[in-house]
Amino acid sequence: MPSRTHALMQSWFIAARERGPVDLATERAEAAAYTEAYRPILGVADEPAPGLLPGSYVMTPEDVRDDVVILYIHGGGFRSGCAAMARPLAAHLSYGTRARVVLPEYRLAPEHRYPAGLDDCIDAYARTAASLSPSARIVVAGESAGANLAMAVLLRRATEGLPAPLAAVLYSGVFDLRKERFESGSWVDNDATDPVLVHELGLAMQADYLADHTADDPIVSPVTAELADMPPLFVQVSSAERLLDDSLRLVDRAARAGVHVEMEVWPHMPHAWQVASGFLPEATEASARTSSFINRVADGRIVDGAALLGGPASLEELA
Repeated sequence: MPSRTHALMQSWFIAARERGPVDLATERAEAAAYTEAYRPILGVADEPAPGLLPGSYVMTPEDVRDDVVILYIHGGGFRSGCAAMARPLAAHLSYGTRARVVLPEYRLAPEHRYPAGLDDCIDAYARTAASLSPSARIVVAGESAGANLAMAVLLRRATEGLPAPLAAVLYSGVFDLRKERFESGSWVDNDATDPVLVHELGLAMQADYLADHTADDPIVSPVTAELADMPPLFVQVSSAERLLDDSLRLVDRAARAGVHVEMEVWPHMPHAWQVASGFLPEATEASARTSSFINRVADGRIVDGAALLGGPASLEELA
């Protein structure tokens, strides 16, 4: 059974959906207002990230490890959201892994269309890699559109001459921007159970971000990409959200390519629930499970080439 906090959040999302669409300026303002609820976690320092775009942050825990850094890319449909929104989740990941977490800001569509935002994320990856010791590795992570950008960084980094990452963490990702994706499957079937993503958002997001760039490009639709060179992947998605199929298809493709994949399909959860870590019990549990994965990969405690499909241990324990 979902937690009482989950029921409260769902009521907020349903009320927002019943209100109807808002313009982009309002969407961005509401996203920015979300950041005012952030409360630092004891033992994790939070400060602006030097060398990156304004609004970027770095979270540093006490007794920080020097062999792993997490680059976390925020979501927002490529056109809203900000790095500050991901600070609660990033703080929990930093605390759970003892790793620094870099939260890069990136340029948003439609003012800055593809590949501007991705270029900013690649730059953040390159700058982060340059700051590390030779033995240190990066975990690339993100939620929703941020998960898409995380995959794009992984697919482009080799052609940019950048070092290989340690792993990737993908939450509720949008991995297929082709038009037909937003007209079938879970995007349509989960209309009644996903109060966060409205039907019209799919094509609006595609148009704002890609403009004239083809959605068939594997960089923007990684469900069509060659994934054999991917690092170990940790994927979480809700069975109730419109983007369920994106994660299922990406995981299937990666597993068939021999990539180590661990996937969790959570029931009832809203889209990208992990960002509410510290407020929503299920989000805090999800981030703890992510930290466990990162620690296992960093310590060499996984077997390459496995595809492990599962879910949360018990939502009843979180009620």
